[in-house]
Amino acid sequence: MNSKRILIALDSSSQSLSALDAAVEIAHQRGCELLGVFIEDAELLRVTECDVAREVGASAAQSRDLQHAEIESIFRSLAAHARQSLEIAAERKRIPWDFQVIRGQVDETLTELMKEVEVTALGSLSSRWPATSGFGSTALNVLKKSKGGVFIARNGNSILFPVTVVSRTLEESRMALETAFSMGNLCHHYFNVLYLPGDDPLQELELRQWLTQVSQDKAVLFRMYVITPPTMMNLAGYLQAFRPGTLILPDIPWLKKARFLKQVQTLDCPVYLIRGMEEMEAS
Repeated sequence: MNSKRILIALDSSSQSLSALDAAVEIAHQRGCELLGVFIEDAELLRVTECDVAREVGASAAQSRDLQHAEIESIFRSLAAHARQSLEIAAERKRIPWDFQVIRGQVDETLTELMKEVEVTALGSLSSRWPATSGFGSTALNVLKKSKGGVFIARNGNSILFPVTVVSRTLEESRMALETAFSMGNLCHHYFNVLYLPGDDPLQELELRQWLTQVSQDKAVLFRMYVITPPTMMNLAGYLQAFRPGTLILPDIPWLKKARFLKQVQTLDCPVYLIRGMEEMEAS
């Protein structure tokens, strides 16, 4: 895995642009370059070639034929806007960047690109389904298949408060919180730390001591909760009770469980999965 690139999937949605904001901050913190990609949906283009596609408006009585050339023109316009957004955002932090337009099946294309990057950032929904709740199929596919970190923006936001961090070890807490600190001015905000205890009782003590020190250094407040027993349903219950502004998760096995993912989706908040980032340097 190339640890020098952050992948940002771009379209015309506000969620995509919020994911770009997060990707810029992550790349700035990590010393990575940004790889922006706009995917021309090959399936949609294939349908329009068959002269069977119709655009349906807000009223069911309003519809018209969709022309292949028109869709290609729209894609070119959206790609140009995506590239401009990436350039402006990256130049603001002086981050090296590259941009690609790829025609293909969206999930398959992202799955291939994710193999070569450290973090993938995207909106929870595409611009085609702005009013839908939960995660779109693409976001779910990325969350399940990416070997690196994943940031999913929600409701046009990259980071909201309070930040809620789930961790099993001191190192996971350190990585998650240092990432959060890099994404904005967090002074005078508070964090919920949901700790899943393991077999080593000293881990909890070390984590509490470290949080106390960080609280003094960063002028932030931590509220730590020990989840016992550390089960999937107990964690889901805590998350529903706290309603995080932004949720930062370690790579826990429950992320492969449909029941847990459904609970995460109902939180309606940005989600950052810390995965494959064990060598993150302290900021």
